[in-house]
Amino acid sequence: MKNILTVIKKEFSRFFRDKRLVLSLILPGVLIYFIYSFLGDGILSNVGGTDENYVCQVYTVNMPDAFKTPFESLEKMQLHEISADEADEHRQAVADQEEDLLVVFPENFEEDYNAVLAGTSTELPRVNVYYNTVRTEGTQAYTLFAGVLSVFQQQVTPYFLSDVQDLASEKDMTGMIFSMIAPMLVLMFLFSGCMAVAPESIAGEKERGTLATMLVTPVRRSHIAAGKIIALSTLSLLSGLCSFLGIILSLPKLMGAAGSLSAAVYTIGDYAMLLGIVLSSVLVIVALVSVVSAFAKSVKEATAMIGPLMILVMLLGVSTMFSSGSTGSYLWYLIPLYNSARAMNGVFSFAASPVAVLITVVINVVAAVGLAFLLAKMFDSEKIMFNK
Repeated sequence: MKNILTVIKKEFSRFFRDKRLVLSLILPGVLIYFIYSFLGDGILSNVGGTDENYVCQVYTVNMPDAFKTPFESLEKMQLHEISADEADEHRQAVADQEEDLLVVFPENFEEDYNAVLAGTSTELPRVNVYYNTVRTEGTQAYTLFAGVLSVFQQQVTPYFLSDVQDLASEKDMTGMIFSMIAPMLVLMFLFSGCMAVAPESIAGEKERGTLATMLVTPVRRSHIAAGKIIALSTLSLLSGLCSFLGIILSLPKLMGAAGSLSAAVYTIGDYAMLLGIVLSSVLVIVALVSVVSAFAKSVKEATAMIGPLMILVMLLGVSTMFSSGSTGSYLWYLIPLYNSARAMNGVFSFAASPVAVLITVVINVVAAVGLAFLLAKMFDSEKIMFNK
């Protein structure tokens, strides 16, 4: 144990005496803070899509048969007639992102329409359309319905008005924006922070020959490996905490720029889950980077080998933009780092599953421990550690 503590102290001393390494520890969190703070409402469009075979479900109230005819030929839209008493229930379902579209015609629509057509009234009947921007299927349903309705107004009759209401709340919009951009940025900055620590500690010492000197001492190599793993994990966790604080501190400004309510929209439970995801993710990343660095002969070679891994991690973060995010089978959470992206997507979109987050943390920790044992075995291999 004494030898392990000695190695840990050596790593801490080497790291904190180098201003460049300290800066690389703090910089990711600072960048996250400034990017999130000034990003504002720069990303307001939903890049997600729906299943090409999806059939939009539209609920109508008092819709005349003459208006139903143009929609009957649409393969991707199905109309459901409901009573006026059910309108409030379905309006709430649209607001809760459970249904696609609600269209309400006035009870005396045909009488009012005929009165305008006959010139005995100038008050055009109004059709109310309800949808939710956050629900991609709802936006698609509104686009299809509004397009047909617009053509119907232009070619058949202009004697009515349509009143469109988007039922997406400010909280929904905030969650949609955050869940799109946060996973990618968080994983990217965490990986950048780990890249600044692990290659220098392992590949750098191999290149300078100091690691070879340590390995020929009476100290057991497993102790050297354990000391380095613990030290690098601690430093990487500090990097993860800096990134985590950068996210939290930037939330109020980003929500203010997007016109949201307040930072209290995310609860302490959300922050706790996000912290667990970030810390477990950084353990996997530092262990993975350490293993790759142990194979490399120099820092330059290690950096080149780690580059493709960073691109892969970024793609994992981006993938949540084009998927169903936190929904779906729990099997997706058995994939290290990809589970982090999905879990963060769930937290930021207010749809986090505690079970999914727990699986994510456990799987990431298990993966990190497995990679740590692999690194310890590599330290015992002279072919790898003394490879020139």
